[in-house]
Amino acid sequence: SAAESRFADIIWENEPISSNTLAKKSEEILKWKKSTTYTVLKRLCDKGLFLNEGGTVKVLLSKEEFFQLPIEFFQG
Repeated sequence: SAAESRFADIIWENEPISSNTLAKKSEEILKWKKSTTYTVLKRLCDKGLFLNEGGTVKVLLSKEEFFQLPIEFFQG
């Protein structure tokens, strides 16, 4: 979704970023609640884009790598 894309941009532009700072930025930029931030972050981590380890979010796939993924990556 467009919101998830904007969220991913926040991570790509600020990584490594603490999950707390990410939640604050998401509230400011996307008007998301903390719970929404963590739900979407978990979904993107599960897909292998990011890693949330010890409260620090790191990039596993660069923006360029992400946009080169086949469409099958986004299904299911």
